[in-house]
Amino acid sequence: MIRPRWYALGNLGSNIFSQSFATFILFFYIDHLHAPLAGITIAMTIQSIWHAVLNPVIGQISDRTRTKYGRRVPYIALLSIPLGVIFFLLWHPVVPRPWLSLYFLVIVLLFDLFYLSVVLNWTSLFPEMFQTIAERTQAQTPRQIAGVIALFIGVAAPPLLYGHWGWSWMGAILGMIGTLGFLLSLHGSHEGNLSEKPRSKLSWTESWRLFARFKGFRRFLVMNFLVQLTLGLVPAVLPFYAKYVLHISHSLLSLLLASIFATALIVITPWSYWIKHKGSHLSIRWTIVFLIVGLIPFLIPNSTGAFVAAFFLGIGLGGFLVLADVLIAEAIDMDAEVQNTRREGIFYGINGFILRLGVSVQSLFLYIVLRTTHFKPNASGYAPASVENGFRILISLIPIILLVVAYLVIRRHNVPESQSTPGTSPPLS
Repeated sequence: MIRPRWYALGNLGSNIFSQSFATFILFFYIDHLHAPLAGITIAMTIQSIWHAVLNPVIGQISDRTRTKYGRRVPYIALLSIPLGVIFFLLWHPVVPRPWLSLYFLVIVLLFDLFYLSVVLNWTSLFPEMFQTIAERTQAQTPRQIAGVIALFIGVAAPPLLYGHWGWSWMGAILGMIGTLGFLLSLHGSHEGNLSEKPRSKLSWTESWRLFARFKGFRRFLVMNFLVQLTLGLVPAVLPFYAKYVLHISHSLLSLLLASIFATALIVITPWSYWIKHKGSHLSIRWTIVFLIVGLIPFLIPNSTGAFVAAFFLGIGLGGFLVLADVLIAEAIDMDAEVQNTRREGIFYGINGFILRLGVSVQSLFLYIVLRTTHFKPNASGYAPASVENGFRILISLIPIILLVVAYLVIRRHNVPESQSTPGTSPPLS
């Protein structure tokens, strides 16, 4: 029996781990630990390449796995606890400052290996368990409600946690919650009858060649890359922006971040209703528009404008959280009809490969701005005008450009939308 609400709890682990890492890891190592900027940037670049390569490899291995417990569930059951321990070690370095860059690289490579092995398998269950647009939007509601709660915990709560108890306790608390989420999700996870679709025998090369001619999936990948790059860049810059531009406290930063996710939480159900009746294609375009509107107030730095920005960003975020997996599931359905095999793992793996390149781009943006503006971390939170302008460009102008391109790409999206009942799809185009 499929239990969407239990399955949804996996988003606690997925989003707490990924978002707290994306938002605070650079701030922690650069501003708090004063680790070498060049060393951390190099480590992030290596890590992003490692992460990108791991995605399709783990996806392919997952698709070909056969055990009496299924092909996805064993990875989640066995690797969730080690993942939580490694996550804690990210925030509890056990080496002196000169070794921080190397320590960070080693731990983050291990973190990626375990994180992807758990998350990619958990995510790959979604298109198989839920087939129609009604099932997918219904399942996405509790899933993304859990996801937004996890975003709140992973992004809005850390300033309060490390502000009161320190970074190590923050890592321990978030690690335990995320691990528990993955383990509880097993209660609602179900693998369908694998005999309905034969085992995928395509090699990695053959799989990549197929995606090379799947225009609809390519458009999705480009759009998803640009939107996810924006959604990663903005929260990663926000702690710097709040400290050195807005000059607000840890508590107010938490409130600002919380307002984004509170808004997203409120609009998930209306978005699900809208998507069910208007379709995914129109909805994704409106999602991007709301995100663009939400970035504009950051160009004029003041606390009121930041909260206005948070409101519109929350609306866009709520829609995108529901839509991202619906859109990729539609591409998987289209592929399954043609290839007569379901390959969720490799689809999510290639999607993850592309998305992870965004981490390198995000780190490069941050490195260029910090170096060219001669940024110097300090406790007072005051910086020259050049540094303030750099953070404004990073959090507003650059993301707006990325989203405009994403809109232009996805407006020609031609992958058939999910039907009200399972059916066939036309050939890949």
